[in-house]
Amino acid sequence: MKVYVLSRQRTSLMPTTERRARLWLKAGRARVVRREPFTIQLQFDTTTYTQPVTVGVDTGSQTVGVAAVANAAVLYQAEVHLRTDVSLKLSQRRRYRRSRRSRKTRYRAARFANRCRTPGWLSPSLHAKAEATVKAVCFVARIVPVGQINVEIGSFDSQKMQHPEIAGIQYQQGTIQGYQLREYLLQKWQRRCAYCRASGFPLQIDHIVPRARGGSDRASNLALACEACNQRKGSQTASEFGFSDVQAQAKVPLQVAAHVSSIKTAVVSHLAERFGSDRVSVTYGYETKYKRIQVLGLPKSHTNDAIAIAMGSELSEDVKSLSVLFHLRCVPRGNYQLFNGKRAEHRVWAPRKVKGWKLYEVVAVKGQVGYIGGRRLKGSFVIKDVATGKTILEVAPSKLQRLTRSAEGWMLTRRHLTAPEQEERASSPA
Repeated sequence: MKVYVLSRQRTSLMPTTERRARLWLKAGRARVVRREPFTIQLQFDTTTYTQPVTVGVDTGSQTVGVAAVANAAVLYQAEVHLRTDVSLKLSQRRRYRRSRRSRKTRYRAARFANRCRTPGWLSPSLHAKAEATVKAVCFVARIVPVGQINVEIGSFDSQKMQHPEIAGIQYQQGTIQGYQLREYLLQKWQRRCAYCRASGFPLQIDHIVPRARGGSDRASNLALACEACNQRKGSQTASEFGFSDVQAQAKVPLQVAAHVSSIKTAVVSHLAERFGSDRVSVTYGYETKYKRIQVLGLPKSHTNDAIAIAMGSELSEDVKSLSVLFHLRCVPRGNYQLFNGKRAEHRVWAPRKVKGWKLYEVVAVKGQVGYIGGRRLKGSFVIKDVATGKTILEVAPSKLQRLTRSAEGWMLTRRHLTAPEQEERASSPA
């Protein structure tokens, strides 16, 4: 495990080993400044020489992968789980506000048309995701010396390729042939067979209306199918095969891709303001997939994509990954509901602490680690998983063991990767 080091002036240095950090702490030459991830500050002067560290950011609609790489070695890897409840909370707040105004100020004129949007405006839900992505990169810059930041701004780009001089049929040739369209289809169909909904094995590109019957090669006419379903379908259309809903789903826009496309400009511009435009570069998902599969041989995950993004052109088949994966879940900073009920006049009853426990505290119970997602004055607490947000169990608060509390707007936990997770290799999509 890496131990992150800060200088006496609190500038980030290169990580060190556990043994050296233990000797420094025992001799009083360093002090602990952060438990997760474990970071120490030196109490003596040292040189400020650092090696070039590149940060890769795998942007996403719900999960963001972040990795820091130097000399073909991974220094930091984490998954940031973004908030998906912003839109719901804003709708709830709007209902409370309109109900309150109808009770208190019936004479109040409507003001919804008096507001204007500034250039670069994003909806609150997308703004929260963009800010969380930038904050995750800034968090990495506080513990390792960041020199370059590579950001993946989308899985595909139908308007522009990396080499503008390529034209015509040359787009369909070369080492990355097929990766752009295939990545589009994998996201469109959730990496499952469009007919039997199976996953976990190689999928084939299927024409909803076969080419022999006038079907085109457009993305709206393509789906993913397993080999068995593709053979059974043969020259039938999707409707004749008994799946008329597949054609309708093929024309549905990609919501996840639309979110990433909307926030990419804000993420890149904010990073350029903080770190400089010369230190921020962009890449695309089909290039990342080619590097991860063909060169690095890593399985599909957000952190492995971030590692491939951080490697850039300096690819190495001998990448030394970490055995620890950090999970950061963005959480709300507080509850802004003022009154209970639709027409109630009394304040909310929920205190900041219930039996000494706050919301979003990371706890250990019955051999599992989760966070407090719900509290009851009489009865058990609801414990949820940090990575997925799903309910694990409900237990009495007396059985909980506190690990950490949320800080800076997120919860941070670590997960130790097993040997099969580190050694597993990916197969080519051909």
